[in-house]
Amino acid sequence: MSTPSQFRAHVVGNESLRGGYFVLSLQGPTSPAPLAGVVPGQFVMLRGDWGRDPINPRAFSVLDADPDGRFQVLLKAYGRGTTRLTDLHPGEPVTVTGPLGRGSFPPPSADGPVQLLVAGGVGLPPLHLQARRAAAAGLAHRVELLYGGRDVDDLVLLADFERWSVRTQLATEDGSAGDTGFVTVPLRRRLEQAASQNADGVDPQGPPSTAQVVEILACGPTPMLRAVRRLGLGHRVPTSLCLEEEMACGFGVCLGCAVPVYGERPYEYCCTDGPVFDARRVRWS
Repeated sequence: MSTPSQFRAHVVGNESLRGGYFVLSLQGPTSPAPLAGVVPGQFVMLRGDWGRDPINPRAFSVLDADPDGRFQVLLKAYGRGTTRLTDLHPGEPVTVTGPLGRGSFPPPSADGPVQLLVAGGVGLPPLHLQARRAAAAGLAHRVELLYGGRDVDDLVLLADFERWSVRTQLATEDGSAGDTGFVTVPLRRRLEQAASQNADGVDPQGPPSTAQVVEILACGPTPMLRAVRRLGLGHRVPTSLCLEEEMACGFGVCLGCAVPVYGERPYEYCCTDGPVFDARRVRWS
């Protein structure tokens, strides 16, 4: 992983998507490029030159990063900080701190589990980056996207997954795309399918089969992650959660992003110990 640093970048693109989402493209230093070694799950803190209000930067998972210093984030205007970022124009400066956090998603592999990438809302970026890198390595068939939102406008950047030949299952609360309901609907079905095929097709005396062995990589709002955790642990499937927590600094000073965990320490911090956590370690009731 890259060593975090603070640097200046400038806007090179601000693409409006449906549903109020934006892809903000930024150009940072080129030699060395601070985010060249970023891994899925790591994030940056962004702050424009907008004076003292709001004073704190905003955290965003990295959507993509190139060796030439250009990188992208996906955002949606929720409050003052994100609204100011969506209003930025090409050429305007942004202060960046990153890459931050530990991106500890397991890498896809030809002989490992099929990775179920479970995304909700603005939780898509780390899973988008995971799928992008799987496809670049010729492993698009080893990842599957399960993507949920309130309606079809919450499901963005689907053309990328189609271009990479990544199998995709959708769910919307209003039924406007895919299954009607939460993303746990297709996830439960997929886990049951994997369990059934394992039970029917594995020789207990032979070598272990990985054809239907799966693991879960998830990012999205906390209620979604709680439900995904219950399903993953209930099916005894390895589950990694990329948590979304409020934070003001991004590097362990403000202590505002505490996560209850099992172990010697009752709490760890999303910004420095995460944001990716093994679901078994998260101490949610």
